[in-house]
Amino acid sequence: MEQWIKDFVDRLHLEGKSDKTIKQYSASIKEYFQWFYGSYGDVEFKKLYRENILEYKNYLKNIKRSKRSGNNLDAKSVNSKLSALIKFNELLQADNIVISKADLIKVQTEIISPTNITKKEVEEFRQRILQSEGCSAKRNYAIVTIMAYAGLRISEVLQLKKVDVNTTANQIRVTDGKGEKQRTVIINSKIVSAIREYQKSDHVESEYLFHNSKGKILNPSTINKVFDEFSIEGYHIHPHMLRHFFCYNALESGAYSINEVSNQAGHTSIKTTMRYLNPNLDAIKKKAELL
Repeated sequence: MEQWIKDFVDRLHLEGKSDKTIKQYSASIKEYFQWFYGSYGDVEFKKLYRENILEYKNYLKNIKRSKRSGNNLDAKSVNSKLSALIKFNELLQADNIVISKADLIKVQTEIISPTNITKKEVEEFRQRILQSEGCSAKRNYAIVTIMAYAGLRISEVLQLKKVDVNTTANQIRVTDGKGEKQRTVIINSKIVSAIREYQKSDHVESEYLFHNSKGKILNPSTINKVFDEFSIEGYHIHPHMLRHFFCYNALESGAYSINEVSNQAGHTSIKTTMRYLNPNLDAIKKKAELL
């Protein structure tokens, strides 16, 4: 098993896949091997067989449970695991394809906006962080303000270098976006003020805008802990929710066009942006009561 996974990871590296993608793919393949040996005992794994793939898909759909909810896996989770097997088949068994995209579960396009957080909740969250008044309060406040009002991914925020930020021109340059794409993001006065106030208290030598006490790049887990600590009681906010909030708020308020939000957020397809034109779940529920 270990050699198969190592060969798979090596091939993914050669393809130029990101570390995050490689981690996700390898975890899914490990899960397949665990299922394989749990199902068939000490039988040596030699290659993928169509029969095994069909049994595994049935297991994912009808037997395996989500650790978080305890329910059956949703279609997206099943497809994520099957996608790893498709890539494994493609790279290590190209002469005998037994699983393809045709095996993925068809998912109906979501008509509800992905966001479910209000501006009031975002502002409460930002203020809680600011009022914590710890040594990292201004840094964390600036980070969440950028995510909420510029739509940057947490990875993009943490990769920002001081040379990438121009508060005079109200611009941030994202040099390491998803898919290694670069873009220029326009920032508002909230973000400019938060960054400037943070910089006044930042006396550590570092090339990164946000860093730890040694000037090194922040670990995402550090910021995840901030979200855990200051989320509103009974309602957990996570980093990507702020990105959803930005996209929905920018369109709902009429401040930006679809193309402008797509450019600001760095979406690979405008279809992704268009999801935010739909009402969120709370709005749909209110509409349902009108029937």
